[in-house]
Amino acid sequence: MIITKVLGLTSALTRSKKAKIAILGLEMAVLAYALYQQKQERKNKRLKS
Repeated sequence: MIITKVLGLTSALTRSKKAKIAILGLEMAVLAYALYQQKQERKNKRLKS
């Protein structure tokens, strides 16, 4: 859902496919990092319990 909003915003600002792909790649990297952090937090909670 967020990806479509970002792509809609970038298409309004620029018509460059490279810019759209770069922003999409950046968002995917942020999402991957967030998932990694969430996994680490769950792992740490299990160890403390």
